[in-house]
Amino acid sequence: MNVQSEDPPDLALAEVRWHFGAFILWQTQRRLERAGQLVRLGPRSFDLLLLLVQRAGEFLSKDELLATVWAGVVVEQGSVRVHMSMLRKALGEPGDKDECREWISNVPQRGYRFNGRVRHEAIDAGLAASRPPPQQHNLPCQLTSFIGREAEIHQLKHLFTTTRLLTLTGAGGCGKTRLALQVAGEVVHAFPEGCWLVELAPLGDPALVAQTVAQTVASALAVKEQGSGPLDEAMAQWLAAKRLLLVLDNAEHVLERCAALADSLLRRCAGLRILVTSREPLGVRGELTYRVPSLSAEEAARLFIERARLHRPDFEITSKNADTLASVCRRLDGIALAIELAAPRTRTMSIEELERRLDDRFGLLNGGHRTALPRHRTLRSLIDWSHDLLSAGEKAMLRRAAAFSGGVTVDAAEAVCTGDGVSREEVFDLLTSLTDKNLLVAETHDDATRFGMLETVRHYAREQLRESGEEVSTRARHLAYCLSLAERLDGAGDDAQRQLMLGRMDLEHDNVRGALAWSETSASHAAMGLRLAGKLEWFWRIRSRFAEGVAWATRLLAAAGVDAPAEDRGVAHHAAGVLAYHQGDCAAAEVHQQQALAMFQDLGQRDRVARALGNLGSVALLREDFATARQCYEQALALARALDDRRSIALGLQCLGLVARDTGDLAGAEVLLEEGIAVARELGPWSAADLMSSLAQVKQVNGDLVQARALLMEVLAAERAFGNDYGVAMTLVQLAELAHDRGDMASAKTSLREALAIVEVTNARMALAYALEVCGPVALAAAGPRLAVRLFGAAERFREEVGAAFNTGPLDRPRHEGFVAAARDALNDGAAFDRSWNEGRSMTLAEAVHCAQDMCAMPGGGRETRGVSLQKPAR
Repeated sequence: MNVQSEDPPDLALAEVRWHFGAFILWQTQRRLERAGQLVRLGPRSFDLLLLLVQRAGEFLSKDELLATVWAGVVVEQGSVRVHMSMLRKALGEPGDKDECREWISNVPQRGYRFNGRVRHEAIDAGLAASRPPPQQHNLPCQLTSFIGREAEIHQLKHLFTTTRLLTLTGAGGCGKTRLALQVAGEVVHAFPEGCWLVELAPLGDPALVAQTVAQTVASALAVKEQGSGPLDEAMAQWLAAKRLLLVLDNAEHVLERCAALADSLLRRCAGLRILVTSREPLGVRGELTYRVPSLSAEEAARLFIERARLHRPDFEITSKNADTLASVCRRLDGIALAIELAAPRTRTMSIEELERRLDDRFGLLNGGHRTALPRHRTLRSLIDWSHDLLSAGEKAMLRRAAAFSGGVTVDAAEAVCTGDGVSREEVFDLLTSLTDKNLLVAETHDDATRFGMLETVRHYAREQLRESGEEVSTRARHLAYCLSLAERLDGAGDDAQRQLMLGRMDLEHDNVRGALAWSETSASHAAMGLRLAGKLEWFWRIRSRFAEGVAWATRLLAAAGVDAPAEDRGVAHHAAGVLAYHQGDCAAAEVHQQQALAMFQDLGQRDRVARALGNLGSVALLREDFATARQCYEQALALARALDDRRSIALGLQCLGLVARDTGDLAGAEVLLEEGIAVARELGPWSAADLMSSLAQVKQVNGDLVQARALLMEVLAAERAFGNDYGVAMTLVQLAELAHDRGDMASAKTSLREALAIVEVTNARMALAYALEVCGPVALAAAGPRLAVRLFGAAERFREEVGAAFNTGPLDRPRHEGFVAAARDALNDGAAFDRSWNEGRSMTLAEAVHCAQDMCAMPGGGRETRGVSLQKPAR
């Protein structure tokens, strides 16, 4: 039999040797080694085996095994079963037919029994000769089960092989103490002189801290002062030749004295190991710091359920409330103590009510156990403990940083959090110190570090901000900072600058949302919020956040009122109009652009007049009002040429090219679009992407499918590189249509599947209408006419919602109508056609997307299916 210890060799070697020696005393004549197989057994498994062997033939209950082998440690009920399974695997099958069927048997309600023959006299002699003295410890017997943390326990036990001072840090209430006690309980056998817990939390008087720490440690270890010498010296002498584990719990408020004591003892006591729990490291040479993470989603849910059942035994999680439980655990940041405080509330309220009241978490979570430490009885007192240990500068930085919703960088903190006792030079050190104290969490994105907060800490810090009288001034600086970022994005020239600022705005989006929300509630700052909303139009458009952008712009227009500067109101109307257009709401787009145009004309801002005219032209083009569209586009292009606005010139040429295409002037469309592409390429590859997409449409109509695909592949690469999800979706649909025309149904379905996934996330109805129009012909080839008709009906319904013909303009309509007619002929049943069409029209966006996705997932499809020719109808 091959046996290997699962614990670090330098901790468990003596113990494993003794257990293994005892084990071989009772081994039967036949060798039980299983060739080539290694079975990993830890000390607990050996303890179980030894106990069973000593009492061979007797049944030992699970409770008896737990109480003996895991004395003073709470473990999950399945631990005995797991270890027994490992032992059976290690022992293998008995060798003789007349022997028992298995070495260890289990009988329900009775327990486990060792069935082999044992020479008790040999075992007794082995025990007397080799067993070390009984283990000593003062670890408390836990009253509740320990949930999860298997990975952390395994890692911490391994870390003891590389360090003698291991400090567990983490946010208050994350479970540092409980984890330390669990680890200590699992490695206690490795220390002949035991494991000793020193609880430092009760120490309060700073003047007595140094002596009290020494006395507390000495009392736990039964060390006596020798003469008039210092207690530290007596401890060092007593520990010098001993191997033991010292656990210093809750050291953050006596940090300096603990650091000095630990350093002194470790230097002089080679067999000593120290395990510390603290909200920040000791800062001693050789210290290994381990940040205890919040519970995982699964662990947090298990903890909540088990603790809730202590107060309400019938508490159950169902498919209806599982998401709510996940939300509760997430909003409590996986903090073990917060979950322990929340679970008892299920006595008197549903989990849904609990989730709704978490905004008042400090008033809600205040029912801790009477015997717990005072700072563990309520959620507020837990964070009060950490907050009271901060310096004045740290407190100011913490509460001001709470104005940020999506994390804060050093430069952002310098802009927002300085003044009134905090200088720019101190910012980095204060952020680092708060991170060391686990009140901030540092994360690196590319080349910048962001400092974030757990939601619970943010709630507390925002209370402190309100009570400090600094909230208005801090939030105003935060709003101004977000506006400065948006202005840099709005003023970016070429594609490289725009892409750089887009990435920055992605990281700051939650901060921007927070700034907009606060400005909406502050009459004196609503105008600045309105300006911020207007400057974000391009960001929201590229990131396909159309509905969100329209909502912010319209709400802040109302909040700021007519007293806001006309320029800011005009820019906000323009932003709302552009986003409404892409959302498919042509009526709202036209209203906003008309208002923006009037304001820009009054202000004499010709560049913005050109943009508003261009957007009004696009609304007219969607409605197939070609005369109005051409007039708006020509006026916009003339203004852009007069101002030498290269971006607007390229856009104007593209728009006129679209009018030429839709009115049948394909040659004129190519000339305009190619000129526009040449201008746009000066700004970067992405700026030219939309024009190349339009040119690809013209090439496709002319039958040049090879060139059309080459253009679209270049467009797709640019859209992906830029992160423009809406542009990616529209290009994929174009590629799917092109693949269909080439007879490549597999490629068409692949492109559509990805486009539909984007549409579902972004809620882009215009893109959905286009995608469904292309899905219909593909479905005709891949799935038959019934599904194709359903998709055509859904496309019609969403085209009506958009308020535009979109992909069924003058050139495209015959093609679309030809496919619909082919589906009708293939179905050959007028009633069935109407029924399927109406089923499609009744679909929600999600249902339409899923229906189309199911079609794309179907196997098969080719140039001709079920007798329906997919030869491209004449345009």
